[in-house]
Order: sequence, then C-alpha cells, then structure tokens
Amino acid sequence: MKNFQLKFFSLIILAITVYACNDDDRRPKDDIPQIEVVDFGDAPSGLLITTGTVNVITENTVRYHTINFTTDTYTVTIVETENNIVIVDLGPAPNFATELEAYVDVINKTGAVIITYNHGDHYGGAENFTDLDFYAESTVAGQLNSTDDFTTLYPNAVTGVSGSQTIGDLEFAFDKVSNAETGENGYVYNPEHKILFSGDLVYNLAHPYLREYTPKDEVDEIDNWIAGLNALKTQFSDYNYLFVGHNDSRTDISTAIDENIAYLQDAQDLIKGTKTLTAGDAASISTEVIDELQLLYPNYLVGALLLSLPDAFFPGDPSADWF
Repeated sequence: MKNFQLKFFSLIILAITVYACNDDDRRPKDDIPQIEVVDFGDAPSGLLITTGTVNVITENTVRYHTINFTTDTYTVTIVETENNIVIVDLGPAPNFATELEAYVDVINKTGAVIITYNHGDHYGGAENFTDLDFYAESTVAGQLNSTDDFTTLYPNAVTGVSGSQTIGDLEFAFDKVSNAETGENGYVYNPEHKILFSGDLVYNLAHPYLREYTPKDEVDEIDNWIAGLNALKTQFSDYNYLFVGHNDSRTDISTAIDENIAYLQDAQDLIKGTKTLTAGDAASISTEVIDELQLLYPNYLVGALLLSLPDAFFPGDPSADWF
C-alpha cells in the first residue's frame, strides 16, 4: 500500500511539473522582460576634432563621447540619450569650442551643459552654447554667475543645484569638495548608470594643477583634497565609469583615485621637505618640485603642473607660493 501511495504522489508531482513547463512555453513573448536598446546610429566623425581625439562608448540606452583636446589635455564629455545630450564642461577657449560645437551639431539633439567648477578651462567655450541651459553645484553656480570672465561669455544665469536635478533624460546629483585643487571643486554623478564626473578632483595619468596649494596657510589643501578623494573612493568604487576633466575616462575607479592620492602625497612631501629630491637635497623652490614630479611620473601628461612655474600666467609671475 505504501509503495502504491508513493508512486501515486510521484505521478501527481510529475504531472504538475510538466503542466508548469508547458504553461511557460505557452506564455506570450510580450511577458518576457526585454532589454531596452537605443539605436544611436553612427557617431559624428572624429575628424571634426582636429585639435584632439574622440573616444565613444555605447551602452544600451546611453552613449558617451569624450573629446580630448591635445593642448594641455582638456577633456569634454557628452552624455547622449535617445532624445537629449548633456555636455559636461566646455574646454578652455573658442578654438576648441568651435570644433566642439560642430561635433554637437552633428548629434543634433536637445542639449544642456553642466560646469563642474569655476575655472576657465572648464567654461571657456560657453560663448558657443548660449542657447543651452547651464547647471552647476549651487556654490559653483554662484561663483560662475559673479565671475566677469564667465558672464561675458554666457550672459544667462547658471542654475545652481543642491542635491539632484533631472537634466535631459537623466537625473544628476551634484556635490563638491572645498579647499582642494581650488576653492570649490564640484563633481556630478548619475546612480542609474553608475557614472561619475569628477571634474579636476581626479586627473587621469596627468600632472594636476597645484598652483593654489598654500602649505604655509592654516588650511592644507592637499590634506582636504586627499580626504575628498578617499570619500569619492568609498562612495563610487563600484561605478562603471569615471569621466575626468583632463585626459579621458577610466573604468578602474579605485585605482585611478589611488594614483591621484599617491601623487598628491609625493607632491606634499616634496614641498614640505619630508621627501628629498632624487639628487638628495630638500626642494627649496617650485622649479625643483616640478622637475622632481616629472621625474617621478615620466609618463604623465604635463599640462597644469607647469602653471606653478614662474611667469606662468604673466611676465613677472612669482610662481606658486610653496616656500
């Protein structure tokens, strides 16, 4: 009797299983989740950018264009969705902006601009995009709106964002690190696609801008900068892409941030005399620090580092105030 009951129940279970499988087969295909994919078509020709290079990354519903201008390694990133584009930073000057504008015109979609922070190499091309709305972190927006160099190029008000703002088809979150590379360094991120735009908080295999470091003052900007980088690493190490202000993008975000931390610690130690030059002495002038950093990081793009030299901004410019 027991054997009969076991066989009976086994037959029932088998029948239920076969029915369930057949039911799955009969389920309409519309019920099966489909992955959304946007047909972006061909990207604009990279030949439009005669002063640099273009890298294009296409995902299912978003496409990224990083435009790297070879002079001083300025980078502009365009985030393209099905119906819109968002341009993050605009490069330093009209000659770059003319080519950027031509590239954007080929994409031919409604656009907006995000400026990460108030330095001319990030907003210099604003004059070519006065028909677009501009956004920035709220403190940075206030600086831009009160900077004559910027308002001459872009007479409209920049919208300041505290927290998140939907721009185009995407939601961007805005934040900043104070007293680091400069007074206010903004950064922007999109959690949906796990993309971070670090502005000049993170450089990619390029010497950073150290001109505003003032180690003799009470606030140590490099300490603040490193603390900010550690916070970014904690929050964004699992993100898919890091887009920087200088020299393209990275996918290994933790490694890129660690590289910047190591560089900044070397620079700080050289300036403060806790790290000696290769020649054996402690540095005493900015030129010695700059030469040593180029020796320690020979494969890095030089760019912004040279702005700490004497005469960098004008004849008689005394160089960075490090010593």
